[in-house]
This record gives sequence, structure tokens and C-alpha cells, in this order.
Amino acid sequence: MNYLSVVLVSYNTLELLRKCLSSVYQNGDGLALQVLVIDNNSRDGSPDMVAREFPQALLLRNHTNAGFAKAVNQGLKLAEGEAILLLNSDVEIFPGTLQRSLHFLQTHSEAGIVGCKLLNPDLSLQPSCENFPRFADFVSESFFLDKIFSQSKTFGRFHLTYFRYDQTAKVGRVMGAFLLIRRQTFEEIGWLDESFFFYGEETDWCYRAKQKGWEVYFYPGAEAIHYGGQSADPISPRMFVQLHAARYQFYRKYHGFFSSLATRAVLGIGALLRIFLWLAIMLYRLLLRRNQVKAGAQKVLAFCAALCWYLGLPQRGRLAQSPSSDAEASGCQMKAI
Repeated sequence: MNYLSVVLVSYNTLELLRKCLSSVYQNGDGLALQVLVIDNNSRDGSPDMVAREFPQALLLRNHTNAGFAKAVNQGLKLAEGEAILLLNSDVEIFPGTLQRSLHFLQTHSEAGIVGCKLLNPDLSLQPSCENFPRFADFVSESFFLDKIFSQSKTFGRFHLTYFRYDQTAKVGRVMGAFLLIRRQTFEEIGWLDESFFFYGEETDWCYRAKQKGWEVYFYPGAEAIHYGGQSADPISPRMFVQLHAARYQFYRKYHGFFSSLATRAVLGIGALLRIFLWLAIMLYRLLLRRNQVKAGAQKVLAFCAALCWYLGLPQRGRLAQSPSSDAEASGCQMKAI
């Protein structure tokens, strides 16, 4: 298995995209690479840079921001490799990562999807695995039980807060920043669900792979840097609303309307509790004359936006706009702050 298709969606991340593509080609020794770059109407010259500096890549230029899932599907329709790698434009591949990931996929016949170890720019660990959410998991999250009992496999089940990232393991889902899928698995589960405009699409893909009997693996023998969230404030209210809406959409898709209503109520309570928490933290800092309130204010605004969404209140202005960055699309864990 040495024919790899790399599907990469780009939006206004020119320098990161250049670094990403350079790392792919520089570290693709021994592989037949098909690199597909789908640009979602970038305004920073990204597509021209790809055409000029990486002519061996197949470039698709969209005239609008088609959304992450739809753009990936455009690439999947042209992918010819024995395996397909979904790669964010803000990921830098390490030497040997592609080869070791493919070897793992080849030697584990039950593996349908594989994710590597993701690192922050300072080379610290970036959590990249989760389980599929259950109602009890949302209760644990909303009432901080996953934080208080982070080593508990009961309360920390959803976000895998107890998980050790130094060992190979079967997981629920891996982050879409680096998601390697076997062609046979892709042919069985089909395209990404384009109703997920941003977030949730890779979780849905992993879930469908599990339904077909495939395993999803985290493999620490391969590593990459994920710069993450370089195009926008990672806790902007509009982005945070999209995060919560996609998570709710996934849960409703597989658990039905009535169960999802209870989930919506619990997550709304969780958002309200965090608003009070961060207001208290900000007040405490002000009383101590500490000027560390900006981050708290951003989080209050983010959770207020999420609470409005759970209550069904209309989003106005910038909150009503969809995020427009592929870095936003899969650069965060689906968890509360």
C-alpha cells in the first residue's frame, strides 16, 4: 500500500498551506502521492501560490466557500489512492509519518481509519481523540464531572480525559486534521455528510465506519504538528455556536428527536453554569486588581451565544455567520471550556 491520495481543503492560510504542502512532498519518499488541494475561494493568494510552487498538485478552485465537508467530497471524487488522507492546511508532517501510518493501516486489516499523534507548535501534546457522546457524557460535561474526576473512565469517557497518548488504541473518533482512511472503508461508508457545514463531519464518518465493522485507531508511532485555529479566534462566539450546533446535530442524527431535546436542555444548563463561573472569575480578578479579564469576557460571550442557540433564540450580526476557515472546521475538540 504505497499509493496515497492527500485531500486538503484550503481557506486563507497561505503560509501554513505552503509549509503543509512542502512537508508532504519532502516526506513522501517511497510513496506514489496524489495531492488534491481544494481552495474555498481564498482571498490571500493561496491558490495562485499552489499553482506556482506546487504544480504537481491537482488544484480545484471554488468560487464560493463551499464548506469543509463539501470541499472534501470534491477531492474524494478524484482520489485514486489505495488510502486517502484528509489533511488540514495547518498541519506539518514529520519524516516517516506518512509511511508509518500507511504501514499500520496495511498490517491491521480491521483498521478502517487511523489518526496520528498531533502536537502543538511548541511540541506539547494536542488531544485528538474522543468517544461518541452519550446522554450521560453530556451530564458529566455540563456539571464539570469530567473535570473533577478526569481520570475516571465513567466521567471522562467522552473526551477521554484519562487517555494516554503514548500507546496505540482503538478509539471512537480521531481529529480530522489528520485522518487516514482505507479505500475499501471509504467505498463502504460513502461521502462526508455535507449537512455538517463545519465540525462534526469526521465524527460522523468515524461513526459510520464503526457501524460497518471497521475499527478507528489512534497510532502514536506517527506524528505531525497541528497549528490549529490560525485563521480565527478559537473561542469566537460564532465559531463556538457552530461547534455546539454540530455536536447536537450529530447526537440527534443517531439518537432521535426526543432524546436530543433532553440533551439540549442539559447542555443549555451547562452553558449557563459556565457563564456564572466565568463572571465570578472575572469579578475575583477585578477585586484583586488583576487585568486578566479579557479571556474571561470572551468565554462569557461564547457561552452566552451557545445558550441563546440552545434556547432557540435568533443569532444576530456576526453570530449568524458561518465560520469560514478550514482551520476552524476541525481544529478543536468538541468539548466545553
